[in-house]
Amino acid sequence: MRIQKPKQKMVYSLREVCRLTGLSDSVLKRWEVEFPQLKPVRNRAANRSYLQRDLKLIFFLRDLIYVHKLDEQGVRERLKSYNTAKDQDSPSYLKSVLSEVRMEVEEIRELLEQ
Repeated sequence: MRIQKPKQKMVYSLREVCRLTGLSDSVLKRWEVEFPQLKPVRNRAANRSYLQRDLKLIFFLRDLIYVHKLDEQGVRERLKSYNTAKDQDSPSYLKSVLSEVRMEVEEIRELLEQ
């Protein structure tokens, strides 16, 4: 029997991020206010959706605060050098992927109707 590594998700809910990081939702919400680099996407109901880059940043913050015991000013200084490159996690990229998937689903539906 072969064990497969679970695929990485593109979007995580607040509950999933809390479970993965071991942090409470109140800590994550406070970090959103304290550290402007952490910006989860919100839907119409204002539910938070964390992208992979947000998850990486949360693990980085958790390490700085809980392992290295840095204060808020120390964390801010370290965040200046943190690479927050927006590549495949950017909302525009995700929208383009979603539109491609929609087009493929439409093509499949047309083929099934024939």
